Amino acid sequence: MTTMLELLHSMHVRVIIAFCGAFFITWWTIPAIIKVAELKHLFDEPDARKTHRKKTPTLGGIAIFAGIIITYSLLKDLHNLTDVRFLVPALIIIFFAGIKDDILTLTPFKKFLAQLSAAVLIVVLGEIKINSFYGLFGIQEMSYWFSIIFSTVAIITIINCYNLIDGVDGLAGSLGLLSALCFGLWFMFTEHWSLAFLAFSLVGSLLGLLVYNWQPAKIFMGDTGAMLIGFILSVLAIHFIELNKARAIVDEFWIHASPSVAIGVMAIPIFDMIRVFGVRLLERRSPFHPDRNHIHHLLLDFNFSHAQISSLLFLWSIAIVSVCGFLRHGKSSVLLVVLIMTVFVPSVILQKWRNNRKPKKPRP
Repeated sequence: MTTMLELLHSMHVRVIIAFCGAFFITWWTIPAIIKVAELKHLFDEPDARKTHRKKTPTLGGIAIFAGIIITYSLLKDLHNLTDVRFLVPALIIIFFAGIKDDILTLTPFKKFLAQLSAAVLIVVLGEIKINSFYGLFGIQEMSYWFSIIFSTVAIITIINCYNLIDGVDGLAGSLGLLSALCFGLWFMFTEHWSLAFLAFSLVGSLLGLLVYNWQPAKIFMGDTGAMLIGFILSVLAIHFIELNKARAIVDEFWIHASPSVAIGVMAIPIFDMIRVFGVRLLERRSPFHPDRNHIHHLLLDFNFSHAQISSLLFLWSIAIVSVCGFLRHGKSSVLLVVLIMTVFVPSVILQKWRNNRKPKKPRP
C-alpha cells in the first residue's frame, strides 16, 4: 500500500494519469454526444466547399473540453501549481463561443471578440506573454505594450490556424496531438508540471476524439475543439519560449532557437494560413474570403483520401519537428529559413501544380 501511495505521488505518474484520464473522459462522452446530436438534429450539413458528404455531428469539442478541464484542474490543484494563471476562465470563454458557433452560428466579429477576450485575459491578467524573440526579426527585448499587443495577436492567430486547418477527418486532431506531445515532453523533462499536465490532458483528449474522428468520421470537433487546441498550444508555446529565455531549466534541455522551434512544432497550420491569406490578398480578395486553397484542399484535388491526407501531414510534421530538434541550438533566423523552405515553399509549389492541371474529382 505504501509503495502504491508513493507511486501515485510521483509527478511522472500523474502526467500519465493526465493523459489517461483525459483520454477516457473524451472517449467515454462522445457516444452520448453523438446520440444527443442525432436526437436534436445538430449536424454539419454538406455543401460545395465542405469535404464531407453526409450529415455529421459537430460537437466533439464538448468532449475535448471536458477531458482537459477535469483532468488538468484536478491534477494542478493537488500541488497548488499556478504556472498558467486565468487559464480556466479563458478556456470557458473559448468553449462557449465555440459551442454557440457550432450550434447556432456566431458572426465572425463576435467570434473574434471572444478570442480577443480570452487572449487579453491570459496576457494582461495572467501575464503570459512573449517578452523577447532572441533577435528573430531583429527583436530582442520588447517594450511592455508591444509585448502585450504582439502576444495577443499571436494567440488569436494560432487559434485561427487550427480552426482553418480543420478541414478533413483527423487532421486538426492529429496535428494538435503531435504539437501538444512535443511541448508536453519538454515541460515534463524540465519539471514544469502544471504545463506538462495541461499538454498531456490535451494529448489524451485528442486521442480520445480521433477514435471517432478518423475517416469515416462519426463526429467533428467543430470550432469549439479547434479553437481550444489553438488556444492551449499558443499558451504552451509562449511558456516554452519564455522559459528558455529565462534559462529556468537545466542546460541539458535549454533550446537557443526556441521561437523558431515553437513555430516549427506548429508549422503546417501556421504556414498554411500565411500562404492562403497571402494568395487571397494578392488576388485582391479579403483574407477571410473562403476558398479551396488550404493544404488539405490541394491534396483532395489530387485525389488523396481524408485518411491519407491526415497521415501524410502528420508524418510531414514529425519530419519538421526532427529538423527543429537537430537545429535547436542554432540561430532562430536560420531555423526559420529552413522551415520556410521545408513547409511554405513546397505548399506553394503544390498549389501552383494543382492550378495548372485539371483536378480529379475528390473522394468522398
